[in-house]
Amino acid sequence: MKKEEFLKELKYQLRYLNKNIQEEELKSYENLENYNLKPEEIANSIYQKRGLNIKVTKKTSLFDSISTIIDALKSKNKKILLDLLFFFLYMFILIILIKIPFIYVRDIISTFFNILVSNDTLYVIWNLTFELLYAITAILIFIKFIKNKAKDYENAGI
Repeated sequence: MKKEEFLKELKYQLRYLNKNIQEEELKSYENLENYNLKPEEIANSIYQKRGLNIKVTKKTSLFDSISTIIDALKSKNKKILLDLLFFFLYMFILIILIKIPFIYVRDIISTFFNILVSNDTLYVIWNLTFELLYAITAILIFIKFIKNKAKDYENAGI
């Protein structure tokens, strides 16, 4: 890692400190010979040294997480494959359970639409909007769980 990249990443990871303390900590890392360090680990040690209970982790993209899950699927380890099977089964059930409150709210408000306004166009727009809201919620939850599972596998060295 280049010096500029390292310092930029470390500055980002130290974003919870005020500017003066942040600059002071960055100055202590400006004259290193080797910048092949992990900014997340350094930031965690700085926060711990300052008595702050803040943990930072490396941001991973969705594609990196999916790649990690695919690598785990390629493994011959039955325990990992069984774990992934239960993970996806859990995700499927969770997404179904998340749908239930959306159905109840949609039906309750649809009843109000039918009573107050007899316009089918508003009813259709409301239904589509609410289904889109559910789809976005389900996708965001799915992405969050995939990233967490991939992080678990990366930490375990799989």
